Amino acid sequence: MKSFNKVVIILVLIIVSCKKEKNKSFLNTEKKVQTNDSLMILNDKVLDVNYELLDNIFLGDSILETKNYFQNLTDTTGYTLLKKQNELYLKNYLDFINNNIPQIGSDRNIKLKFEKQLFKNKDEYRIVLYSFLNNKKVDSLEFYRNATHLEYEPSNYTNLSYLNLKNGKIWQIKYFSSPVDKSVGYIFYGRKKILESGKVETDSLCYLDESLDVEMEKNKLYY
Repeated sequence: MKSFNKVVIILVLIIVSCKKEKNKSFLNTEKKVQTNDSLMILNDKVLDVNYELLDNIFLGDSILETKNYFQNLTDTTGYTLLKKQNELYLKNYLDFINNNIPQIGSDRNIKLKFEKQLFKNKDEYRIVLYSFLNNKKVDSLEFYRNATHLEYEPSNYTNLSYLNLKNGKIWQIKYFSSPVDKSVGYIFYGRKKILESGKVETDSLCYLDESLDVEMEKNKLYY
């Protein structure tokens, strides 16, 4: 009888041990699935970016990519809204120091780098976005510029951009403005895309005023 009881106890212990091992295995599997799902979400991005590097990088105002953004810039509100937007860029790029800005990496051997370029007038500058493939420079575009005191009215030129790292697309608006009569002349509004080759190409042209585009050339504003 004692021998029988021992056998029963041993069987019970084996069953309990198996259940614990099974539950432990299930928990490990579940954890792996969650981790893999997280990785899958990251890999769905056009640029698989290490977001820890973005603390000191201003990627622009995301409102540029919102639906009806351009349509909402009416004659009465356009100047005020854009002035407020531009102040956001001025604030973020005021103390921009090139050496302190890390590159933005991706899983496609593409890297992006922002650079601040000063003009002869040190109060005026532009922010340029460079793309690299395998550490070789491929392309660049003017990401931000605010030129004031042009020779003729409208005396200000502004280029605002927003970089969406999830899809590698860049939204831009370029315009002339006059603080005298608070008017705005829209030059360009559209979207560009960073290709797998590192090239930056126009993806969607929403608005272009060719006559004001000519004025850019006259004022030597082309990048």
